[in-house]
Amino acid sequence: MELEQGQTSTEENPSQEGLRYRKKLKARLAVERAALELVIERGYDGVTVEDICARAEISKKTFFNYFPSKAAVIVGRLDAFPDDERLVEILEEHDEVCYLDVLVGVVSTTVTSGVDEEIENLRREALRSMPQLFFHGQRDLLAVQRSIAAALRSYLDERPERRMLAGASVEEEALVASSTAIGLARTRSMLHVCGEAAPTAAETRRLIMAYLSAGDDRVL
Repeated sequence: MELEQGQTSTEENPSQEGLRYRKKLKARLAVERAALELVIERGYDGVTVEDICARAEISKKTFFNYFPSKAAVIVGRLDAFPDDERLVEILEEHDEVCYLDVLVGVVSTTVTSGVDEEIENLRREALRSMPQLFFHGQRDLLAVQRSIAAALRSYLDERPERRMLAGASVEEEALVASSTAIGLARTRSMLHVCGEAAPTAAETRRLIMAYLSAGDDRVL
C-alpha cells in the first residue's frame, strides 16, 4: 500500500512509533546504567566517554545522540524542558500555587523524566558519594535559566498581581526568580539524595527561607 501525500509510515502502523520509542528508551537507560556503574566504581574523573561506550557496547556517535556530555549522563539530562510559550501556559495553569514552586517542580520533573527505579538508585549512590557532581553540566542549567527568565517576563507583564518583588522591575524579578528556581531545584535534588523521600518544592523553599532567616537573627 502506497502512502498518500502527507501520510507517514507511523500513521499506517502506529505501533511502530511506540516500538521505536521503547527501543530508544531502552538504549538510553543502558547508557545511563553503564555510566553510573563506572563512576561508582572508578570515580567521575576516572571514567571517559569511551569507557562508557565500551561498557554499553555502543559507538561515540550513539552516545552523543542521547547525551551532550559525560556530565549530562551522570547528573540527568534536561531534555524535555518546555519552551518559553509552554512554560507560560504551565504557570497560568497553576495560578493558585506560588510560581516559584511551579518552576522548581518543572525543573525537577525534566531532570528525572523517563528514569526507572534502578537508574534512580544508581544516580543517588553516585551523587551521594560525590556531591560535587551536582555542579557539572552547568551549560544545560544556564539554558534552562534563560528560558525561565524569558517566560517569566511575559507572564509577569500580563499578571502583575502575581509579582513577588513589587519594588523591582519585571526584568529584575525574572532574573532573581530564574536563578532561585535553579538553586532550589538543585537543593531539592541533593536533599533527596541524602534522605529517603524528595521534599516538595514548597518544603524546599520554606527550608531555605528558614535558613536565611536564621542568618538574620544572628546578626548583631
